[in-house]
Amino acid sequence: MDVHLLWYILGCILLIGFFAGTEIAFISANKINIELKKKQGGLSGRILGRFVEHPAEFIGTSLLGVNIVLVIYGLLMTRVTQPFLTLLPPFLQSEYVILIADTFIATVVILLFAEFLPKAIFRTKAEAVLTLFAVPMWLMYNLLFPIAKVFVAISEFILKYLFNVRIKENRAVFNRVDLEHFVKQSLHGHEAESNDVNTELFENALYLVNVKVRKCMVPRNEIVGVDVNTPLLEVRHKFIETQLSKIIVYEGTVDTIVGYLHHLDLNRRPKTLREILHTITAIPEAMSAVDLMNRFTKDHKSVAWVIDEFGGTAGIVTMEDVLEEIFGDIRDEYDVPEYVENQIAENEYIFSGRLELDYLNEKYGFHFPTDGSETLSGYIVANQENIPKLKERIIIGLYEFDILLVSETRIETVKMKVLQPL
Repeated sequence: MDVHLLWYILGCILLIGFFAGTEIAFISANKINIELKKKQGGLSGRILGRFVEHPAEFIGTSLLGVNIVLVIYGLLMTRVTQPFLTLLPPFLQSEYVILIADTFIATVVILLFAEFLPKAIFRTKAEAVLTLFAVPMWLMYNLLFPIAKVFVAISEFILKYLFNVRIKENRAVFNRVDLEHFVKQSLHGHEAESNDVNTELFENALYLVNVKVRKCMVPRNEIVGVDVNTPLLEVRHKFIETQLSKIIVYEGTVDTIVGYLHHLDLNRRPKTLREILHTITAIPEAMSAVDLMNRFTKDHKSVAWVIDEFGGTAGIVTMEDVLEEIFGDIRDEYDVPEYVENQIAENEYIFSGRLELDYLNEKYGFHFPTDGSETLSGYIVANQENIPKLKERIIIGLYEFDILLVSETRIETVKMKVLQPL
């Protein structure tokens, strides 16, 4: 057997593995990282950036390289296997049996050593492999591209004129998978500590599509509004009192919101509120935050009326509320100060009425029932069956409450004392 023939076959196997492996590495690699390497100006980054801009051309040349080398490999492999196949029993010396045996042996070798193993290895270290082999890939690309271009043109012609299919090549489009992969690498990679990219913003933006409006909105009981028949002077005082630039307007009850006012509109000296009402978009509370942002952009609005499943008012939501899901807390006019939560002495506390009972039970070991009310304010009001007055003292079970701040609709701040320590 000619030793040189074995070396040629080994070279074919390596070339097929190179083409197949770099192709799967290119498909698996994170395109954002490749773009970042391109911006850094390195040779490998510029080469890979060119491939990302024209993926069809790169994949086409890889497929062409694989097929050319496969044909050469098949011809050479036949010359190697034929002497061994002549040793088969006479009844297996059929031309078809030899063809099947020859094909089987050649296929097993190529699948194992030039397909499965290279692809498995190259896929796990896709970006490192592409960086290492960038120059050889570029040389092969330039060598095979003129031929590949002809086949690509023929394919596009057939698709266009026989099947009426037009192919538009995507250029450097980063999809959700690329972004998620980039974020995970930045968070868990060995360079995470020195990475200047704010991965939290990427992560929040990725998962914004899963956020529902009900999570962003200002709840019904915190809406600041006026009736549409409210005198203009009273509305002006409401703006001064609340320091808001916009106020919701309803008719009868907050379940029938008819629009909103902007404080500057009062300078137009209207006779009634209806003259200066701005229309408000009504949306379901199950709408996604992304869809809401698109609606805001389309309608040129920044406030929406959130409807619950029964057609009542669930709350209102602003553009700032949605953006907070990405950028974190943005102080806007509808935001309220942070909840008060202070321990002033043993078994004595000052709490905001809007603190949730579940939270207080978990953090302080209290035993507030959570089957009826969600907040501390709701718990006190439900037991009293009315909104208590300022400085009123209330005892409910093991707890004593002094009302420190109260509004028309809820208890804002309360001093609480545990009468029997737990």
